[in-house]
Amino acid sequence: MHPVFNPVSSGFFRLACLALVFGLGLVGGAEAPASAQGLSAGQKTECWRGWGYILDGQSRAYKSEEMLVVTLGPTLWQAGTPVELFLLDRASGHMSELPPIKVIPENPRMYYRGRLNYVDTLAAIDGSADLMTLGLSHIEPAAPGIPAKEDYNRWACGFGE
Repeated sequence: MHPVFNPVSSGFFRLACLALVFGLGLVGGAEAPASAQGLSAGQKTECWRGWGYILDGQSRAYKSEEMLVVTLGPTLWQAGTPVELFLLDRASGHMSELPPIKVIPENPRMYYRGRLNYVDTLAAIDGSADLMTLGLSHIEPAAPGIPAKEDYNRWACGFGE
């Protein structure tokens, strides 16, 4: 039996993502990696976690595989308001050391089940002619006295256990 090559679980996929991010000029200045930024002391873990695809700005053809993305802290989903997305490593679930991708949502669609819990949108990528389509679920802050929920939030938001 021969092993099957799976580019998504290999180093090849990570290298392709690096090339895509750097090749598209998505990387801003010399910002600190996501894992170095973290949360301020005492701040409850909150984020938006989901998927994203890079699209060609003209044809809207897919230019990337599915990427796992996360925001840090509360996020304002409003047309024209920039949002920073951090890539998650598929193997570990932790935030990648790549700099964030700044997107500008065009017309976010928000979904409620008693409260805002999901958003999807097409977004411009700051500094690029390409677009990004994305969908994210809200990971709400844990209520006081529920450490298991805070532990889950830290994992879901890419900080590990």
